[in-house]
Amino acid sequence: MSQTAVITWIVIIIIVILAIWAWWYFSNQNTATTTTLSSDASITSFSFQSLNPPVQATVDTTNDTVMATVPTGTDVTTLTPTITVAANATVSPASGTSEDFTNPVTYTVTAQDGTTQTYTVTVSIGTGATGTIGTTGTTGTTGTGGTGTSGTTGQ
Repeated sequence: MSQTAVITWIVIIIIVILAIWAWWYFSNQNTATTTTLSSDASITSFSFQSLNPPVQATVDTTNDTVMATVPTGTDVTTLTPTITVAANATVSPASGTSEDFTNPVTYTVTAQDGTTQTYTVTVSIGTGATGTIGTTGTTGTTGTGGTGTSGTTGQ
């Protein structure tokens, strides 16, 4: 064989080896992609929309508690909450499931990556005359229910 033929064969072998390596490298790039799953297991809102007026609870993500005050006379044994949780998370018991809030109820939020967080939900019944929940008594408002004090009656 001539020297030119040997060099030609070496170049061909190198090209074939590079082609095989490139095929292997780029075909494995697609399988190496990873997705980061969310670990956010938080309740973002909790309310009782069926009450009149609807009651928005206070969510404390530092202490993992939810507090709501409902108007005097509300039957807390069959309240149905509307619960919003972080994106791609789930909650148990599920939003829209009636619960007995005579005693605190525990809710578990599961994040997309499986992380869980429990929240203790406490519902109290307001005192005083039925009025706007969660505001202070001002002229023209009778009672608050949200603070447990009566406001003044307006003109």
